[in-house]
Amino acid sequence: MREIEWAPLNVPLRRRLETLCAFGWMSLFLFGELGMLFTYLYLLIFGGLLAKTFCLIYGAFIYYDRKAGVNGGRGQGVKWFRNLFCWKLFQTYFPAKLHKTVDLPADRNYIFAAFPHGVLSTGTFLNFATDTTGFYKLYPGIRSRPCTLNFHFIIPFFREILLSWGLASCASKSVMSMLTASNNPHHPANKDGRTANAVVLVVGGAAESLHCRPNNYRLVLKNRKGFCKIAIQAGASVVPVINFGEVDLFDQPPNPLGSPLRNFQEWVKNTTGIAPAAFRGRGFFQYTYGVIPRRRPINTVIGAPLHTQKNDKPSQAEIDDLHEKFCKSLADLFEKNKPKFIKDYKNVQVVLE
Repeated sequence: MREIEWAPLNVPLRRRLETLCAFGWMSLFLFGELGMLFTYLYLLIFGGLLAKTFCLIYGAFIYYDRKAGVNGGRGQGVKWFRNLFCWKLFQTYFPAKLHKTVDLPADRNYIFAAFPHGVLSTGTFLNFATDTTGFYKLYPGIRSRPCTLNFHFIIPFFREILLSWGLASCASKSVMSMLTASNNPHHPANKDGRTANAVVLVVGGAAESLHCRPNNYRLVLKNRKGFCKIAIQAGASVVPVINFGEVDLFDQPPNPLGSPLRNFQEWVKNTTGIAPAAFRGRGFFQYTYGVIPRRRPINTVIGAPLHTQKNDKPSQAEIDDLHEKFCKSLADLFEKNKPKFIKDYKNVQVVLE
């Protein structure tokens, strides 16, 4: 058992608030979804007349709006919600920063393929679901549209939070609807002054989260080619994105393939689509155990785009070619930038599996 490293007593209030926001973020995703579902069911069954009436009306709305996620969500989300002070505190907790390598014109749509997943894709959330790191300033005219699994959009209350962040479903129909949106500045959908969508996909998904441990950049990519096919069908450009530091926020016990822990994790992932990473972070008053992410810098680097020629029915050779170019571009982006953001960079390699 590791010796507990206690936090000092004289921690400034700002840092305490940052830690509280980090804890709130983790609690929202670990317990919020089930909590909100059970709260809704409790009010529906055991609540008073007013509560039951509200739940029935809201339930009817959810059914009516059930395809919001797969129809591309609700645009950029709610501006004031994306700019809440708690997200700024969460961003400065690490801190998280966004780095641009090239300009991206707003005359086309993009797929941002982000790696690694980590436990909860914290860097992807901060950079693309909030305005705390200045994406809208670095890439004027482009909306960031992060995507997640579709079942999240049927959970009462929780779905509204996701839609307010500007999230949409990662289903192919949803991604295509955003990638084929008009780039005409006079189109009603572009009344916010932005004419392009950057659909953010965490390609490695749940499988990649099982690799999450410090300096372990093992990325699940070799057999993930669906995003390349969609990009060609939509004529969208593909952009590599690396969240340096994402894997340093938590640790996991050893879980090699074939071990009892890994077999259990794979079974749950294959059954539910959710990978139960056995992660270990820190607590409020000690740095050794807990569910709060460690205070480590997150540096998100957005690379150069790979342009495609629109083709409704791309051949497997075209898909493979784009995928091969993307893998090389991602690896080059990692190698070029790792000396800036990884201390022991000479001993850290990116592995594509």
